Amino acid sequence: MRILFTTDGSADSQDALRAGSRLLAPDHREADLLYVAPQATQPAAQERIARETKRVLQDARQVLADERFPASAVCRAGSPARVIRHESTRYEITVLGAQGRNDHSEGGLGPVASRILEHGSGCVLIGRRPPADRQPRILIPVDGSDASEQALEMMSSLVNLASADVTLLHVIESLWLPQDEDGEPQEGADQAALQLRLEAENLLAQSRAKLLPQHAGISTSVRSGVPANEILSEADQGQYDLIVLGATESTDLKHQMLGSTSAKVAWNAPCSVLLVRVPQ
Repeated sequence: MRILFTTDGSADSQDALRAGSRLLAPDHREADLLYVAPQATQPAAQERIARETKRVLQDARQVLADERFPASAVCRAGSPARVIRHESTRYEITVLGAQGRNDHSEGGLGPVASRILEHGSGCVLIGRRPPADRQPRILIPVDGSDASEQALEMMSSLVNLASADVTLLHVIESLWLPQDEDGEPQEGADQAALQLRLEAENLLAQSRAKLLPQHAGISTSVRSGVPANEILSEADQGQYDLIVLGATESTDLKHQMLGSTSAKVAWNAPCSVLLVRVPQ
């Protein structure tokens, strides 16, 4: 598995380095560490940028060394989003912080993370706070879609499941229940809710069976409501370290502009988010 770690010297990028080191699968991995430096034409600016580049890469490599995760340093010049997007085509996973050192908003995603999440190639890990000294807690929402199913199939090669506490979550979308014009349940709503619950439990059982050969300790959960809201609520209440979401490249690009579940979760999650992008 080829992993592209990115850094800009910010605290968020260092958190992402630690999170990626602790959460990604430990076997058969090869990593590069990328820093995108500003372009400069004046000799004085070039010297200053060279010193800053050396410092940022040294600090980032030390973070990875502390995590026993060696990586080769790579430096490019230009627009961070454009360069990272181009470089990501050669890797299975790209790891980056939620915000960069020039982002000043509280929470959410910075412009670089937003662009890579929307347009990047392969899987993208938005790294937030790294797991503490306990079993990492991983939340995997499943909905029965092709993207969700293929993400499950790829899990054992992407994420370190061996020592993790894994929960599979299915959200029953309340809009599918019969309602009148005022949003009140109609006759037959209870029966419809029961049927959806049975379908959810069956889906979770099938998903759990796919992961059991690699991991025996798997919990399941069913919630009702708006998927993005319920995923975020579960992640917050359960103090998870990682949320794993499946998305196809074609649909996800379209839905990012419309406020898709994956975009809302990645933007607002209290923990790291791995978007498993499945090519179509």
